[in-house]
Amino acid sequence: MNRRQFLLAGGAFFCAGLTQAAWKYLPDTGLTHPCHTGFPESLREHPSWQLLWQDIRPEQVWDAHVHLVGVGDGSKQTWFNPAMDEWLHPQLKIQKSFYINATCADPARIDETSVSRMDALAQSLPAGMKLMLFAFDWHHDGQGKVSKQDSIFYISNHYAASIAHRRPDRYEWVASIHPYREDAVDALTHAHAHGAKAIKWLPSGMGIDPASAKCDAFYAKAANLGIPIISHTGKESAVPGGDQAFGNPLRMRRALDRGVKVILAHCASDGTDKDLDRGGREVRSFDLFSRLMESADYEGRLYGDISATTLINHAWVLPELIQRQDWHPRLLNGSDYPLPGIMPLTNLNTLIANGWLSDTHKSFLIALKNHHPLLYDFALKRLLVIHGQSFSPVVFETRHIFERT
Repeated sequence: MNRRQFLLAGGAFFCAGLTQAAWKYLPDTGLTHPCHTGFPESLREHPSWQLLWQDIRPEQVWDAHVHLVGVGDGSKQTWFNPAMDEWLHPQLKIQKSFYINATCADPARIDETSVSRMDALAQSLPAGMKLMLFAFDWHHDGQGKVSKQDSIFYISNHYAASIAHRRPDRYEWVASIHPYREDAVDALTHAHAHGAKAIKWLPSGMGIDPASAKCDAFYAKAANLGIPIISHTGKESAVPGGDQAFGNPLRMRRALDRGVKVILAHCASDGTDKDLDRGGREVRSFDLFSRLMESADYEGRLYGDISATTLINHAWVLPELIQRQDWHPRLLNGSDYPLPGIMPLTNLNTLIANGWLSDTHKSFLIALKNHHPLLYDFALKRLLVIHGQSFSPVVFETRHIFERT
């Protein structure tokens, strides 16, 4: 079930009545974020809060997957496709409304107020903890030209860097550069010189085939600079359009084979892809991610980020990710903000019914969800216990992956 299907299915559950079988799928809160301000001291005094920070050093915790949201109402450095404001494209319009609600932005001043909300959330984080803010490049065609009609949104490198540089105690930034661009190598050099800690790609949404020779010059420079590429893998539901095949984890081998540090976002935890090694049969994308993780050739260069893995269409991978303790030094936590603020996308009832989360944490997590989606995502992953195992602290202490030596 993808995110849009869930929203439609939610109404059906209510109409059918509350059976015991349906309970585990019912939303644990409302459909929209209440956008509470402040951070209640009672949450810091809760026993569940104390569990979050056992064996964790907050100054080593960098949330490795945070999206900025902007529509261009306060800056020429941000853009949303106008189709997302038209009822001719109802799915896009509904998606945008959920994104904006999740950031608690004022619809009349989205750029300004989405950032001020993030500043407030960042201020409530434990001292030393940081957010890695993502830029997001345009979709480009095969010749490296911008294709606005195929783009859903845009966040410039300058915009992401300027926000991060205002609060260096709370933020780092991640550039986004399409490798087909004529200036791709120069843009990469510039971003690195101005503090970018990684490069963000969404291959389907941006029109990037990671297995194309068009990426080779970019890979050579990225390897030389030692800057990681964080690339979406598996099915993409949040940003429609493009070629879903570009998200096949195996297509990132070209970067790995050229010495690039690669972070496979979401651990390819949704959808299927063609097994390019075995005749092109359709298999789970996560199985291809696992194959890469098992390859000794890529140790030290290949990582997976666990952002979105608690969402309803990804959570099935949690038992294996937690069980594979040998992978944990190469797994990185990220929130995929603002998605944790979209209330129906995670469901505590399901996790409790599966036996993966203690019911004693539910009220604490719901309060966090209502007040602070970033800490909610962190807390939920920290409190999962599956077959007596949890995510190791090293999964959350991601700073060393991105710091330059």
